[in-house]
Amino acid sequence: MTFEQRIAWFSERGMIMMFLWENRFLNPQISEQQQTIKSSGLLGETVMKVLEEYFPKFENELPKGMYFPIPISREIKQGERFSKELALQFHYDFINVDQKQQWSLRNKRITGKVLSLFKSNLYFEELTGRYFVEYWSDARWDKCYLECAITPMLALAIDSVSEGIMLQLNNNKSDLIYLNSFRMDKNERCFVQTENFGEVLLADSPRFWLLDHLDDSGTHLIVKEDRFPLKFS
Repeated sequence: MTFEQRIAWFSERGMIMMFLWENRFLNPQISEQQQTIKSSGLLGETVMKVLEEYFPKFENELPKGMYFPIPISREIKQGERFSKELALQFHYDFINVDQKQQWSLRNKRITGKVLSLFKSNLYFEELTGRYFVEYWSDARWDKCYLECAITPMLALAIDSVSEGIMLQLNNNKSDLIYLNSFRMDKNERCFVQTENFGEVLLADSPRFWLLDHLDDSGTHLIVKEDRFPLKFS
């Protein structure tokens, strides 16, 4: 397999290999970051063995999540044998977001100041389709991906601006929406796609705005005399 094919192989199994470079963790699934990893000299012989030989042998034993091949290869160079236990020393679980937008890590609820920190540093990675949190800690950027049953993004308010329709989000940022992307699920929850943060769940205020702008059939949104379909799922 080529390096690109191996990274795709990991991705299909819910495993993300993370490489620390200049105080930031890089994901080789993203082509630009992959090129940086390749040109950095990080992919030495032992690292490639970890990726090409050792991990595949344990594919049915290792859980989903993020792995860090560089410190694993460092341990191997110092005489450690690759094992499930060694891989798990340098493994980090995905943060989980359930259907009620409740956050947890290793089956423990995330609340309070930690949850506020995570939400204020919540981003969407279009190339992988994953949400992640990234924040500065101990002289580097910590990054953790999310495994989501539903989008972790919540629209708290909605405004009409010159550029279009803007949402105020739970990560303390704002974003424009795609007006043709409104969706309602079987539980009558409303969602919309944004330009930079993927799909967003509408809280009560923006949801009422949406319902107030539906036509008599309830299937189309009317904004400034333009009609946009409301999708149902």
